[in-house]
Amino acid sequence: MYNGNRKLCYLVGQISPKFDVTYGWRKYIREVMAKYDDQIGFIDPCANSFNSNLVDKREYAITLKSRSEGIDILPHKDYTFVKESDIAIVNMHQYDPDKPLLGSFFELAWYFLHPEKTVIAFHENFEEDYQCQHPFTQEAVSTWCSNIEEAVYLLHKYFITV
Repeated sequence: MYNGNRKLCYLVGQISPKFDVTYGWRKYIREVMAKYDDQIGFIDPCANSFNSNLVDKREYAITLKSRSEGIDILPHKDYTFVKESDIAIVNMHQYDPDKPLLGSFFELAWYFLHPEKTVIAFHENFEEDYQCQHPFTQEAVSTWCSNIEEAVYLLHKYFITV
């Protein structure tokens, strides 16, 4: 029986309007877990008008104009998401080679400051990938998975009451 303590899971990973997969994996998790909405909610950083506009344009570059339109809010917004969440699922893939995972690494550092929060990361080659094996990353991640299905399985196994 569910005890009424709904958890929030932040979906961390690269966002690039050039690569639909950076939006699609988040949508996949939300859809697969939708039937447990009373027990777990999701913070999807792509689910806003800013990102919808990026997808329509299929590109994004930081410019002086983007700064005047509020791009500086992104780190503060993401830090708020880390603080509000109980759990994170982190996709460690770098789909867009022109965009390093800077935001994701900031978020991992913030999770490191909150060891009471669970961080489930996935990457098919996490055992060999330099960024996944780096001590900073290792210390911030609670557990590793090889793919999104394993990450969802663990989320369900440990956070859904049946």
